[in-house]
Amino acid sequence: MLRDTSRREFLAISGAAVVAAGFEPFQAQERRLFAFVGRRTQGGGPGGAPAAGAARGGAAGAPGAPGPGAPAGGAPGGAAGRGGAAGAGGGPGGGVGGVLVPNSGGGVAVPGGGGVTVFRVNMSDGSLTEMSQTGPEVDDLNCDGMCTSADGRLLYAVNQVPSLGGRAGVGGGVVAFAISRQDGSLKHLNTQPSMGSNPTGVIIDKSNSRVLVTNHGAVGFVATVVKRNGVPVVETVTDDGTVALFPVKPDGSLEAACDVSVYTRRPASEPGPGPAAHQVVFDRTGRWAIASDNGYDHLYVYPFNASSRKLEGKVYPTAPGKAPRHFAVHPRAPYFFYTNERESSVSSYFFDSNTGEPRFVQTIPTVPEGYSGPRVAPSNIQMHPNGRFIYAANRGDDSVVIFSIDESSGRLTAVSTVKTGGRGPREMGFEPSGKYFYICNQQSGDVTTFVVDAASGKLTQGPKVDLPRAGVISFAVL
Repeated sequence: MLRDTSRREFLAISGAAVVAAGFEPFQAQERRLFAFVGRRTQGGGPGGAPAAGAARGGAAGAPGAPGPGAPAGGAPGGAAGRGGAAGAGGGPGGGVGGVLVPNSGGGVAVPGGGGVTVFRVNMSDGSLTEMSQTGPEVDDLNCDGMCTSADGRLLYAVNQVPSLGGRAGVGGGVVAFAISRQDGSLKHLNTQPSMGSNPTGVIIDKSNSRVLVTNHGAVGFVATVVKRNGVPVVETVTDDGTVALFPVKPDGSLEAACDVSVYTRRPASEPGPGPAAHQVVFDRTGRWAIASDNGYDHLYVYPFNASSRKLEGKVYPTAPGKAPRHFAVHPRAPYFFYTNERESSVSSYFFDSNTGEPRFVQTIPTVPEGYSGPRVAPSNIQMHPNGRFIYAANRGDDSVVIFSIDESSGRLTAVSTVKTGGRGPREMGFEPSGKYFYICNQQSGDVTTFVVDAASGKLTQGPKVDLPRAGVISFAVL
């Protein structure tokens, strides 16, 4: 009996030692932070400020059939009528024979040079060390919007083109990648049509069940001829602005879109740009998706859950002519904020998470009173992880303005303004701790690190890495 007991004890002790030896290195392994920077394709735009207003298009033609919602809270539905005014929020830079890129300062995207570059983040100084790049199979990825999953396992990027794979008129794409837990490298899983032209934004929900994509549209113009009272007239129409919903497979690849919300077209009797979907975000509860209409000046709000297969919500008008673009959502308080691309300002809204209703709070300039520099077109906006400050990029002035947030009211107060360390700031991002802030300067081709004072919100420029056509940045902790 003593012999048996000794054997059992020996096996238990030796087994525990083996387990401890096997698991100790894993448990002690330091978690690593990786940054993923999306690149525009060659000629995909220098990233300067857009022209001072969109093409007005539109012109003759009766308003089309009612679209996905009435301006004052109607429910989204099917495709809008084709008689609406054309134009893009900010307008494309132009170009013939290539891919028109909205808000790019005149670039024409051609295949090559795009994709995603993977960097290791040095948390001692915020510097970036290149680890890898995506391969030739996604060399034509004109990367704009990008996101990583909450568990750091997946990355999604939109291909901002109107002709995916060179097929005219098919719209853009959304690309799924798996992130290697060993070195952060990316494996291309699949690509789906984005269900619209020139996609600009993408998000994934926290359960890794659904991906939402915004398709800017409103870039390519087509002349159609109709007869009105027997008289032939030309109607100028453009691509639809849309939000598309994609189920996510267990391996992270995407199914085909299960629903698409088509934005309401501006009536032909109204001068101004056509609808343009620019970004979609979740509210702080994750029960609502909020999307911007950068052309026709509206907010679209959709109820959401992890099993959603429909995008049915309401549409709310914003101040005309200001062009809501990108969002920042407060992590605790019931507020969100967005940049106004055509007014050099940021707007704040209260959001009722019970009803899904946004209520206007404030609009504040992103340039000081009496500003006389180059025309400014705000692009991206980011929230510090502590929820005390937001940061808005001024294209044209190449600066970032910092605002403090009053959590009791949602009102903003300007703190300071700093230069971006380059030219043509497109998108920005905080690494998860909030210690470092990164700006993609598309026009000068670099990613600049800033050290953040979490108490004051102020930025101090740090290291910089050169990267041609850097456009967007996301992070994953592995």
